[in-house]
Amino acid sequence: MKSLWGQGSPYLRVRRGVDMSPGLARMLLFAVLILIGFVFIAGDVGLLKLWGAQRELKNLNAKITELESRNALLSAEIGRLKNDPFTIEKVAREKYGYLKPGDKVYRIVTLPEKPEKGIIAPGAIDRENANP
Repeated sequence: MKSLWGQGSPYLRVRRGVDMSPGLARMLLFAVLILIGFVFIAGDVGLLKLWGAQRELKNLNAKITELESRNALLSAEIGRLKNDPFTIEKVAREKYGYLKPGDKVYRIVTLPEKPEKGIIAPGAIDRENANP
């Protein structure tokens, strides 16, 4: 068969296939498949990143649920503080130390079992300055 460009034309180039042994071709194919697998598993959008993102999403959803329940509790407490005089009185007494007229306050102080060196426990007798 004759070429359209004529015989011996400088524009006609014939490419010849690369001679490659079948073992080298298999190794090259195996290397390319390994590279694709590595990118699929450990790349920027690989399976490891996907699993990490799913785990983080699960943790964030759990935190959202926890914060929503805490928000509901705080909203209920706000409602009680706005409407319930007993709750208002309880908070005023416990948190801020308010008293009603006629209330008596008893303060209980516990002393350490062994006083630290150089510190005299309250109520201890000073034997050096005591009068016999």
